[in-house]
Amino acid sequence: MIWQIKEWICGGFRAVRPDGEKVFVYHRLAWEPANCDENSSFYEFRWHGLAAGRLTTENSWRRRLKLLFTLDTAATITEQDLLDISLQIAGRIRAVASGQ
Repeated sequence: MIWQIKEWICGGFRAVRPDGEKVFVYHRLAWEPANCDENSSFYEFRWHGLAAGRLTTENSWRRRLKLLFTLDTAATITEQDLLDISLQIAGRIRAVASGQ
């Protein structure tokens, strides 16, 4: 499905599907020791107040995105939905980083 991504608060995003389903994406600090680089980013996906997944980016010689689906209950969103949202967010992050 097609998600509309809109800027939200404090560097976060709000993703809305045509059927009205919403996922909020919050920009968080990377607390994991492996991701303590100042250029790393950490985004948390929230669906109906539950942590649905997280997206991490690491700034190394090869830019890498890692998506983790953490929702273990029956839901109307899937891993594919989070993948679609994260790809759109990654495009926005790259555009901001390149100054466009």
